Amino acid sequence: MERFEDSELAQEMTSFHCPRMNEFPDLELYMDQVLTILQSVLSPFADDSGEKFITSTMVNNYVKQKVVSPPQKKKYNRKHLVYLMVVCILKQVLSLSEICQLIQHQIDTYPIEEAYDFFCSQVEMTLKATFTDRNFCCQPSVKHQTPETLLVQSAALAFANKIYLQKYLQFKKAQIASKKE
Repeated sequence: MERFEDSELAQEMTSFHCPRMNEFPDLELYMDQVLTILQSVLSPFADDSGEKFITSTMVNNYVKQKVVSPPQKKKYNRKHLVYLMVVCILKQVLSLSEICQLIQHQIDTYPIEEAYDFFCSQVEMTLKATFTDRNFCCQPSVKHQTPETLLVQSAALAFANKIYLQKYLQFKKAQIASKKE
């Protein structure tokens, strides 16, 4: 019988790549292009419900609530994509106001590209650790740990653990279904 850690679901999580800021297109994008990019990147985290991680209504609400700056002439840029990626990932485990606080702490302390790229590395590291060795302790990937880096590490770990639980339950459901056939 296949172990969860060896399953395709777990392998997909351990190989997840969170695009760094410079990997996003350096051009102005319309809403449908933004949604396509984000849905594509976040597709490994989809569950059986078919619920989307991001919709145009959600983006409009994030703009209205000042989580994300308004688009210029209905076009979005890299900075918008970065904010939306963080929101899409963290809304799985934090409230919108908590996400706003975390983002504000980070950009008050670090340039946006550095803060976002650190977030990406933490998400990747915690997913890999969570899906390969449940007895891990995340080592900081920065030389000088600050309260801000600890906040990002904690948020990434909360996300990784939630995704682990969902994927494990999906794996078990598939095993049970295959036994019934």
